[in-house]
Amino acid sequence: MIYLLLFIVIITYVFLNFLIGNRLLKSINKIRILNKKAYWILFTFISSSFFIYQFFNKSLPHLINKMLAFISSYYLSFFLYLLILFPLAFTLTKTLKLKNKKIDFYLISLVIVSLIVCVGTYFGVSPYVKNYDINVNKPLKNGELTIALVSDIHLGELIGNDRLDDLLAEVNSLDADVVLIAGDLIDSSLDPVASDNMLAKFKNIKSLYGTYFATGNHDYFADEVSKLSELATENNITVLHDNSILINDEFYIIGRDDISSERFSNERDTLENIVSTIDKNKLSIVMDHNPENVKDSEENNIDLQVSGHTHGGQVFPGNIITNALFPIDYGYGKFKNTNIVVSSGFGTWGPLIRVGSRSEVVLITLHN
Repeated sequence: MIYLLLFIVIITYVFLNFLIGNRLLKSINKIRILNKKAYWILFTFISSSFFIYQFFNKSLPHLINKMLAFISSYYLSFFLYLLILFPLAFTLTKTLKLKNKKIDFYLISLVIVSLIVCVGTYFGVSPYVKNYDINVNKPLKNGELTIALVSDIHLGELIGNDRLDDLLAEVNSLDADVVLIAGDLIDSSLDPVASDNMLAKFKNIKSLYGTYFATGNHDYFADEVSKLSELATENNITVLHDNSILINDEFYIIGRDDISSERFSNERDTLENIVSTIDKNKLSIVMDHNPENVKDSEENNIDLQVSGHTHGGQVFPGNIITNALFPIDYGYGKFKNTNIVVSSGFGTWGPLIRVGSRSEVVLITLHN
C-alpha cells in the first residue's frame, strides 16, 4: 500500500512539474527564445533533486548532498507558491483575454514568488528572542527561574556551524538559569553533524543548571538516536529519554521521547509512569517535542510544558494547517493548571525560509 501511495505521489509530482515547466518555457520564450533541450534537462534536474537527495544521500559526497539539499528545498518553495499562483494567472489571462498581449501573468507570478522566497529567507535566518513571563504556584528559591528554550534546530546539510554559532551566542546573551532543547536537534542525518563536529560547540553554552535535551521526530529519522544521545552527552548536553531529573532540589525537568519513537523503537513510556516518583510539591517542567499531547501534562498536573515541532506553520498556508491539527500550534496557552509554550523553532525544515512565521529563541521567566 505504501509503495502504491509513493507511486501516486511521484506521478502527480511529475505531472504538475511538467505543467509548471511547460508554462514557464512558453512565457520566457516571449522574452528570449531558450534552447528547449537544455531547458528541460536543467528543469528536470532541479525538479527531481529532492528525490535524488532523499534516495541517494547516504552514498553521495557531503558537498554534493549540500548542493542537492539547497537546490531541492528552495525549488519546493517555488513549486508550492507557483501551484497557488499559476491557476490565478490562468484565470486572469482567460478572463481578461490577454492571450496575445504583452502582460504575462505567469511571469508576474514567478517574480512574486521570487520576492516571497527572498523575504522569507530573511525571516528564516534572522531569529529574534520571544519573551514569556509566567506565574506558577510552586516555590522558587530566588522568586523566579529563567529558561532559554530552543527547538527545531535541524542541524545538517543546510544548517551548520555558522548558524549554530549565531544560535549559541544568542542563548548565552540571555544568561538563563537553564537551557532546554525541545527536539529536532538534527535534521535527517547524523553524518554532517558528526563530520563537522557541530555538537562540540554546545560545550560553550553558559547557564547555571546546564543544558537538557529531549528527542523530536527528526532525531529518529537518521535511525541513530543512541549515537546522537552519546554524542550529545559527550558535549555537556543531558539527554532525557522518558525520565526526569531534579535540579537544585527545586524543580524537575522531564524529557519525553517524541511520539514518533514508537515507529522506530519501543513504545514510549506514559507520563503518568515517568512522574510517579517525583515530589508533586516541586515545580515540574516537561519537554515534549510534539504539542498534540498537552492533555497528558494537564492530567498529570505539570506546571509547564515546552514544545516545538509545528514551526508555527513555517510557510503560509502551513500555519492554517497546523492551527487545525494541534490544540495549540504556537505561542502560550494554559490547560487547567498546565502552562504550555510552543516555539516556532530556530531552524527550518527544507528551505531556509519562513512566510508568516519567524525563527526564534525563547526566554521564559517563571515567577511564583
